[in-house]
Amino acid sequence: MVNKKSDDRTKEDAPAKSDSNSPSELATLRQIVFGAAQADIELRLSELEHKMLERFQQSDQQLSAKVNELNKSMQSGFDELQLRVNSMDKVYDDKTAELNAYANKLSSELEMSDNNGRQETDELHTRVDKEVAMLTEKYDARFAEALERLDQVTKELSSTKTDRKTLAKLLATMAVNLETDEE
Repeated sequence: MVNKKSDDRTKEDAPAKSDSNSPSELATLRQIVFGAAQADIELRLSELEHKMLERFQQSDQQLSAKVNELNKSMQSGFDELQLRVNSMDKVYDDKTAELNAYANKLSSELEMSDNNGRQETDELHTRVDKEVAMLTEKYDARFAEALERLDQVTKELSSTKTDRKTLAKLLATMAVNLETDEE
């Protein structure tokens, strides 16, 4: 170990003394002292660099393969999703068309029902108006007939000079007859 220290000192002293020496001597001394170690380190660095490049290339290839696989999987998923969306769109369009057809049918039926209802209502009003007119005519005719009878009876009673009790009975009978005719 002592030898090494002294060798190191002499080596350190040598470059200091040889400042005046040329740079080639310094390079030669370095080559002698560190040459084998430097060559070994350079070889190891070269091998490490080569291994790293190989691994980077492998990693790059694996990453590319995974990305391609992922892209294919995603595209497949997108295609499947697009098919499902298209299918749902078709179902929606079919249901919408079905509902529109049903709504149109209901609207048509409602309109027909409304028209029929109006027509039936108009017919009913016409029939009621005719019956009211007919009943009014009958009532007016019977009323006129009753007045005429009353006048006739009144004249007969006046001419025959019947007593008032008989006249009251006759008028009561006529009133009963009028009530039964109205019913």
